[in-house]
Amino acid sequence: MEAIIVGVSYFGMTYDLEESMRELEALCAACDVQVKYSLTQALDKISAATYIGKGKVAELKNLVGDVDLVIFNEELSPMQIKNLTDILEIEVSDRTDLILKIFESRAKTNEAKLQVKIAKYNYLLPRLAGMNDELEGQQGGSGFRGSGEKKIELDRRLIRNQLTKAKHDLALMVKQRKTQRILRAHQDQKVVALVGYTNSGKSSLMNYFVAHSKLNDKTVLQKDMLFATLETSTRKVKLNNNKTFLLTDTVGFINQLPHHLVQAFRSTLEEVKEADLVLQVVDSSSPYYREHISVTNQVLEELGVDLNKILYVYNKIDLNKYGLVEPLDPYVFISVKEEKNMETLMKSIDQILFGDDHIVEVVLPYSLMNIVSYLLDNTHVLSYEYLENGIYLKAEVSAKMQAYLKKYVLFN
Repeated sequence: MEAIIVGVSYFGMTYDLEESMRELEALCAACDVQVKYSLTQALDKISAATYIGKGKVAELKNLVGDVDLVIFNEELSPMQIKNLTDILEIEVSDRTDLILKIFESRAKTNEAKLQVKIAKYNYLLPRLAGMNDELEGQQGGSGFRGSGEKKIELDRRLIRNQLTKAKHDLALMVKQRKTQRILRAHQDQKVVALVGYTNSGKSSLMNYFVAHSKLNDKTVLQKDMLFATLETSTRKVKLNNNKTFLLTDTVGFINQLPHHLVQAFRSTLEEVKEADLVLQVVDSSSPYYREHISVTNQVLEELGVDLNKILYVYNKIDLNKYGLVEPLDPYVFISVKEEKNMETLMKSIDQILFGDDHIVEVVLPYSLMNIVSYLLDNTHVLSYEYLENGIYLKAEVSAKMQAYLKKYVLFN
């Protein structure tokens, strides 16, 4: 399938058009769409009727003869879709539709599928008047050709019913996830969330920690492509000093990330809000790294995440383009690929997560072997010895654990 992509630079826009068009082409590639032509226009303001000016519409009309669809770089209004479809007599799509299609094709878990379905239905509802019969038989895709009023109303009712059901089903999963978070807090388990622009190296970092910890071999998909990871994956990982935490990978962000998707994935991204530490992975080789950080922080603020919890992890220093990067504090420069400065990263995580730990000396009775096992597996045990009346341990523990062990402490 071949397409023309169209973008506009206008007064007050908040992103770089050249970088955004490059991303749009990458989104097309992710949907197996080949970009044949790329058109851009500078306007004072977006045309409410056709997004681009009349002259550019005429130029576009002359090019559509040998392509399958036209894709605009921003989300089009229902009226713009209808007008452009009528004029160009070809399928018209936009950036939001492309991202939704990518998410739909890559969603594997039931939760991710429900989240994408909710986002897609919220996107489709106001656009039914300009669409074709793509809902008939519940086929995928988002074409844009008209249908009769009766058919449109039936489609609206069908979407609303399925949207209500999807929201109900997702609410049950959200409740279960909330219960899991409460349980982790009760168990004094630290949680670290990985966030960042899509394709910055989050999944690679997750897989490094999994391999380094040797606690399990459940890696996540790691691929040089936009939105390779949609599911929220959580793994228990271990630092060099034996202290453990839960590491959660999240979906990558991108400029102009559809609002419907942010809202639909809000329950999943609650993991970030509740995390003890947020690692924002940044592609330090990108000339647009500042914009990537800004986009990510904007979404995090929308979700109510405290930005003071962020440790900025500038990845891909092996590409040797990070010399002019002005890092935000606190930060670490690393290369996951070449495993550079990973020890520095782990020390920074340790200091932030466990900086308030206390050294205690205890003698635990043999009846508490489960506690002994927990301390040996999850804390920095400086020394231990089997005694006649119990097990002596000297370990770094959290304030909560110290309070729990109070009656067994040798020295107060």
